[in-house]
Amino acid sequence: MKKQLRKPENWQDFESLCKILWGEIWNCPEIKKNGRTGQAQHGVDVYGTPQWETEYYGIQCKGKDDYTNSELKENEVDEEIEKAKKFKPKLKKFYFATTANKDAKIEEYIRLKDENSRKNGGFEIHLFSWEDIVDLIDENKRTHDWYVNNIGYKTKYDINVTFDNGENELEFTPILIKNHVKYRTIKKEQSSFGFGLPQYSVDQNRETRLKLLFEPEPVRYFINGETFNKSSCVFALIIENIGNIQIENFKMYINFPADNIDVDIVRKQRKFLDSIKYSYNTLMYRDSNDCVFEPLEQVLVQTDRIMTDKICLRPNIEGTQEILLEYEFVAKDFNKKGELKIKLNTEIIEKDSIEETEIERNNEIRLENCLE
Repeated sequence: MKKQLRKPENWQDFESLCKILWGEIWNCPEIKKNGRTGQAQHGVDVYGTPQWETEYYGIQCKGKDDYTNSELKENEVDEEIEKAKKFKPKLKKFYFATTANKDAKIEEYIRLKDENSRKNGGFEIHLFSWEDIVDLIDENKRTHDWYVNNIGYKTKYDINVTFDNGENELEFTPILIKNHVKYRTIKKEQSSFGFGLPQYSVDQNRETRLKLLFEPEPVRYFINGETFNKSSCVFALIIENIGNIQIENFKMYINFPADNIDVDIVRKQRKFLDSIKYSYNTLMYRDSNDCVFEPLEQVLVQTDRIMTDKICLRPNIEGTQEILLEYEFVAKDFNKKGELKIKLNTEIIEKDSIEETEIERNNEIRLENCLE
């Protein structure tokens, strides 16, 4: 993926960049800077004769900065063209090279000045804004290597992803109930709650009841209280911009390759009758342990950090295991893959139970949540 290049921090470095870049483009080892600081340069900072030419080309280097939204102005263009007309010997082509961003209005103005100049027997006039110069740098290896390695102006996109404790590894000790279940079959007709009310079935809502015994959610709120899940392991991820440029239009895919865990996003509900519509920046994929982090704020500036919603998981096997969390951060002009580790030291509590059922079932062993 193509990366952007940071603009030079001063006009001297920009002038040096233009000399090396167009020296490579023109295949002109004799390309030179024009005079020295303080001397009249007649609108030309860099000049040379391309290998295939006998006449001179000149470059006017215009350094601009983003912080003041500085742009190349029409009056500047006019002034430099008039100066360049005094350069000796006469120029065949005259270039404006600027660190200002591309602007359709000034590009049109340069084209009109070029057309008028050539009609009147003058030199050609061309404009290269910063985006154009970046393209040329990428196309010319010697200049690219010099600019990146010697000057070090290559924009550095980078992030650091950790758990919310700042580490790359986490360790949990979840507790599971190993329930040895024996089923006792009963008749379907059972006592009712009163005249005219439907009869109660012991298998009614069985799926909902079992879900509570296997889900990774750390807390469940009910009308008569709350239940805490000691089998749940809760964490979040922190993404920090450790590069030298802001990151835009990003999201992060979070994958758990293991199939011996269950993963979910922690619900933000705080009580049973909680009518607040909470927003989430991390969403689970349907029927999967994978999720995606995609916050509303899509700009992460240098040294800043952002946190995912809380994620919860629980093991569904016995014993110690190491879980990999794989992530892929994708953004405008940048992407990065990595992994974090979670160690689960699962404790087991043995339990024997008898459950009534209206449907004949085989006895089973279930690894249930430890709820309190």
